[in-house]
Amino acid sequence: MRVASILAVSLFACVVVASCDNPADVVGEGEGEGEGEGEGEGALVASDYCEQLAPIFCPFYLRCDRINVDAAADENAACLAAFASSCEAGFEPRFKPLADDGLITLSRAGLETCAAHLQTATCDEQFLELSGPCAGIWQGTVDAGGACGIDAASFVCGPGTSCVLDLSFCGVCDTTLALGAVCRDGDTDIPGSCGPEAVCGADDVCVDRPGVGEACLDDGPPCALPARCAGDNICREPAVVVVGAACDREHRCGYRARCSAAVCTATVGPGEACAADVDCDAGFCVDNVCTAVSAVGAACGADRECAAGCKDGVCSGFVSTCL
Repeated sequence: MRVASILAVSLFACVVVASCDNPADVVGEGEGEGEGEGEGEGALVASDYCEQLAPIFCPFYLRCDRINVDAAADENAACLAAFASSCEAGFEPRFKPLADDGLITLSRAGLETCAAHLQTATCDEQFLELSGPCAGIWQGTVDAGGACGIDAASFVCGPGTSCVLDLSFCGVCDTTLALGAVCRDGDTDIPGSCGPEAVCGADDVCVDRPGVGEACLDDGPPCALPARCAGDNICREPAVVVVGAACDREHRCGYRARCSAAVCTATVGPGEACAADVDCDAGFCVDNVCTAVSAVGAACGADRECAAGCKDGVCSGFVSTCL
């Protein structure tokens, strides 16, 4: 049995730099370690990830009430600040090791496409950050037949391929078949896969999965993840609700909030008061103050002090066992 790979976590991430009237303007020159798309001056590098995403996504989050910020403050600055610890602690460490190994590159074209999309996207069009028109922010370099995995490791597959997982949540980069291509001969699958946005349909050809707001049937092609076919036969994604609202599987809390006792409750950032680790948006609670996690290679005494855990007294990095 094979399962089409999709990024299972929402990459709610970013860092504070500066605000930007036109989100597309943020795609500029980068410095630092890690491989980037293109060579020479102006090439993007993996350590630019958070800086590039913040001005692109913050206007969308604010417009759609997806982030809990102080209404009396400069909302854009507050949004950028709120994402700093989340991105650098939880998400950039997942991608940078892959980029350092040459398995993915940060794409300038992918960032520009995503920025243009988010300026006009409706609030229910982009539940997962790195999906749809924003899926090309990371470009893989692994050829068909190479290894891939879940989460960030699903992005390592090169153009014309997609990650197909088995039940171990590891997989291979498989050639992506075109829409309308024959995908099954009787009970036998044709080599290749229809890709994460399509499915092998009843007529044994690749067909698009219906997207958000499109009609669906229980016995028809499944909705493009994470949407599901609702009772009115329309594909719908989970709703994002504000602090104080009821929350459950279909009503998710936005940034700087968590679902506690079925109600969205505000979380806080580094330097703010807390009672327990779960109160912190990123990091952990020490002496009733949220503290940011330490960088990879820093000394540590417990897993909670690091993004990917503490090993032999040192913060370790994220490593995909599939790769």
